[in-house]
Amino acid sequence: MLSAQTKTIGELLQQERESKQISRAELAQKIRVKEQFLEALEDNRFADLPAAVFVKGYIKGYARVLGFDSEPMLALLRRDFQEGDKGKLIPQDFLKPSFRKSAISPSISLATSGIIGIFLILFLYIGIRWYSFISPPKLELIEPTEDSLVSAQITIKGITEPETMVTVNSQPISVELDGNFETQITLPTEGISTITLEATDKQKKTTTLQRTVFVRF
Repeated sequence: MLSAQTKTIGELLQQERESKQISRAELAQKIRVKEQFLEALEDNRFADLPAAVFVKGYIKGYARVLGFDSEPMLALLRRDFQEGDKGKLIPQDFLKPSFRKSAISPSISLATSGIIGIFLILFLYIGIRWYSFISPPKLELIEPTEDSLVSAQITIKGITEPETMVTVNSQPISVELDGNFETQITLPTEGISTITLEATDKQKKTTTLQRTVFVRF
C-alpha cells in the first residue's frame, strides 16, 4: 500500500519494487525500458528522464508488474511536477518562485514607479520654487526698440513679473496684475539718450535693463 506521504515518487516506486523482491534490471526487462531510466526515476532525477508521457508510462509499468494501482502515484506526480515547454517534467517548487515573481512584481513595480514619480514631481516643484526664489525678476522692454528714432515724449511699454516694482529713469511706474506696464516719459535732451529700467521683487532682487534711443525734437 502506497502511504508515507512525505516520501517522493522515486522512493515509493523503489519501496514497491523491493517489497516484491524484483531487481531493477529485471523490472526494466519486464516493462521494456532502459535500466538507467528506472534508476533516474527512483533517484528522482527527472532532468535525466525523457518527456513526461514516457515517465507516466514507466509508472504504469511499475504498477502493472508490481500489482498496485497507478492512479495515486500519477496524482502525486501531477501534484509535484508540471510539464515544461518541451514536455519534460519540472518540479513545482522550481516553478513557484517564478509564479510569485510574475504575480507580485508588477504591483511592486507599479508602486515603486508611483513613489519615484511623486518624488520626481516634488523635486521638480522644489527646484522651480528655489530657482524662482534666487532668480531676479524678468524684465522685458517692448517699446521703444534699441537705437530707434524718437521724439521728446515717448511711450515706455514692457512686461515684468506680478507684484514687482518698476522704475524708469529712477521714477516708479505702476504695474498691472499680469505684470504688464506702460507709461510716458519726456527726454529733455536731443541726440543719444539712454533709458534705464529696474524691476525689484519682494526679495529685493533687481533686474536692470537699458535702452539707447536717438531723440529728435
